[in-house]
Amino acid sequence: MFAMGSYLRTEARFGVIRGVWKTAVGYAGGKYATPSVSDTRDHIEAVRVEYDPVTISYGQLLDMFLGWGSSLGDPCFPRYASCIFIKNDFEKRMAQAATDRYRLRPEASPPTRIAAYRTFYMGPNRFQKYFLRSLPWLMQDLKHFYSDEKSFIRSTLAMRLNGIVGQLLPPAHLPENFELYDLSEDILCTLKKYLVS
Repeated sequence: MFAMGSYLRTEARFGVIRGVWKTAVGYAGGKYATPSVSDTRDHIEAVRVEYDPVTISYGQLLDMFLGWGSSLGDPCFPRYASCIFIKNDFEKRMAQAATDRYRLRPEASPPTRIAAYRTFYMGPNRFQKYFLRSLPWLMQDLKHFYSDEKSFIRSTLAMRLNGIVGQLLPPAHLPENFELYDLSEDILCTLKKYLVS
C-alpha cells in the first residue's frame, strides 16, 4: 500500500504498470475509525495495490513509487503525506533499503515515511477509477462487463483505462493490448482517438 499526495493520481500511475492487476483508493495509517472525504481524521489517502510477483517485484514497485517524486506528498496537509505501508518484516526491510538508496540521490525529495499497515478503509465508489468515471461515453459502453460496483472497482480493465485517462498515456504504453479485453471496435476506435488527441 502506497500514499503520495492525492490518491486519485497515484491510482492512475499504478494502473498502467505491467504486473499490477488491481488497485483501490482509500484511507490508511490512522488510529480513528470512519475516515471520510471531508474528514480523513488521522489517516492518509492511500492506494492498495495487488500485483503478480512473477511479473514485477515488490522492490521494483518501491523504486517506481520513489522515482515518481515523493515530494508530491504535502507536509502541510497530513492526508497527502508520502508513505509506504508495510505488512511484514520482509516489506519493512525492502522499504527501508529503497528509501535509504533514494535519499542518496542528489534530486531526492523529503523522506517518505514507512508505517505499519493497520486497516485500509475503502474510499467512496465515486473516487474509485475516478478518471475513467469522468468519461460517460466510455462508462456507458463498459456497463455490460460488470454486474455491480465491486466487480468494476476490482477490474483490471477499469484500472488500465483509468490509468491511461489519468496519465494521458498513448495506447502504446499499455502493458497489454486493448484486444485482450474484448472491447468493441467502437470503443477501441473512440478511445484511441481520445488518447491521441
